[in-house]
Amino acid sequence: MIARFPASIQTAIFRSDAYNMLLGQTSPATIRIPKGNGGFSTAVISYAELKKPESTPPTIEQDGQFRWLNNSNIEAILAWPVISHWLSVHDTWDSVYWRADILAARLTHWLNAFDGISAAIDPDAQQQWGKSILRHSRHLGRAPIDGLPLWRKFIVHQGRINAALALPEIEPALEQYLTSFGADVDRQIQGDGGHLERSPIKALAVLAILTEIRDTLLGHHIEPPRELISAIDRMTPFIKGLCHGDGGFALIGQSTANTATLIDAVIKATGSKGRAMTSAPHTGFHRLRAGQTTIIVDCGKTNIQDTALSRAPGAFELSVGKVRLISNCGARFGDDKNQQTWARVLNSTAAHSTVVIKDTNAGPVTDVSVNRKDHEGARLIEMRHDAYVRAFRISHQRAIYLDDIGSDIRGEDILTGGASQPFSVRFHLHPNIRASMVSGGGEVIIKPPKSRGWRFTSRDPVMLEDSISFYDGVQHRTQKIIILGNHEPDETTVKWRFSMQR
Repeated sequence: MIARFPASIQTAIFRSDAYNMLLGQTSPATIRIPKGNGGFSTAVISYAELKKPESTPPTIEQDGQFRWLNNSNIEAILAWPVISHWLSVHDTWDSVYWRADILAARLTHWLNAFDGISAAIDPDAQQQWGKSILRHSRHLGRAPIDGLPLWRKFIVHQGRINAALALPEIEPALEQYLTSFGADVDRQIQGDGGHLERSPIKALAVLAILTEIRDTLLGHHIEPPRELISAIDRMTPFIKGLCHGDGGFALIGQSTANTATLIDAVIKATGSKGRAMTSAPHTGFHRLRAGQTTIIVDCGKTNIQDTALSRAPGAFELSVGKVRLISNCGARFGDDKNQQTWARVLNSTAAHSTVVIKDTNAGPVTDVSVNRKDHEGARLIEMRHDAYVRAFRISHQRAIYLDDIGSDIRGEDILTGGASQPFSVRFHLHPNIRASMVSGGGEVIIKPPKSRGWRFTSRDPVMLEDSISFYDGVQHRTQKIIILGNHEPDETTVKWRFSMQR
């Protein structure tokens, strides 16, 4: 009922003494710890938030999610003072700490840790904590989730389901919670297994949460919603398809490369054996694989309007075996005053291996066409998008060809329409790669640390410049290859090539 009111009225209700009384001042009859919750989603969620996982209790809880409680080795003597202080300060509604996703994360971590910690504290403290858990659970059922990042709504669903399984007072709402959860799974998980936000790490966080919810329901002998099982089966191949040979993610959508362990843990927990996808047409990614060479290309539309999303139509990454050659710049871990500035830089089009017109970020992709051809082991992907049409009336078409043994990669970028504009074609190198210009220009020698070298060539002017990489969330120096040009109507074509040295 409260959810139907405007946000200003909801806030007034939640702040009122009457609402505080409605949440109750009694402890639950019992707390049944949800079964089957492995807690492996916590570390993935931290990576999706660009924060390093917490494992030790802070002096004072900062963000209200209590992620560090996921560490089963934490002693009650260290954990309870932090929880107790929180209860003394924040046990009434607050617009930040009682936001649905933050409250739900806190509730899930509290429930998972309740048995271990409550056994070591006195009965009055147990009653105090139990009362707060029940109050949290009652509010979570009414808390609005409109306006939350899409992927974080699953944190709310998990908290609500856990509360209904743990508390007899909330149990009658379980069927409603499962129905709402199943509907959100159908809305957010696309037919190819991708998530609407088009971020590999956020998709992995969602998959981890879905797997935990499945295991929790099965642990209580409850049949999971059909939407849940279907989504897990679709998402696993999608996740695998966005990984390079080293097992980590391509640097797309604020993902980092040091994710192989997380990915392995989640996929193992799903129990799914699906092979890596080669084409995700709904989400807009393609994977080209030949020999030991892997190319991952962004060919998608902009599904949601979010200024925090990367603007990188046509961007690609290239790896050979476990060695990454061409990359995007990645995402920065941190929660300091510089984080927003760095986020704008790293989400920009220029921070990706694609075409940039007049040093301007690409706009939303509302129209895209993709044509893929696989023939006798060779791969060809062609895509055209409208991300620069609104700003410059220029359409960009990119084609990437990979030969059947993975040693020859040929690319073509075509700009069509509009007026005369400067542009650049960027290829960011991984920090472990060294590159040098060949005298006379037009060629760059690329030297991986152990495997064979590569030669980059183009008939257009080529430069080798300094760049940066946050492949593991931390800043590293690297280099980038740039082709500079000036688009002249009606059409400009740039051709480039990577060839393995014999």
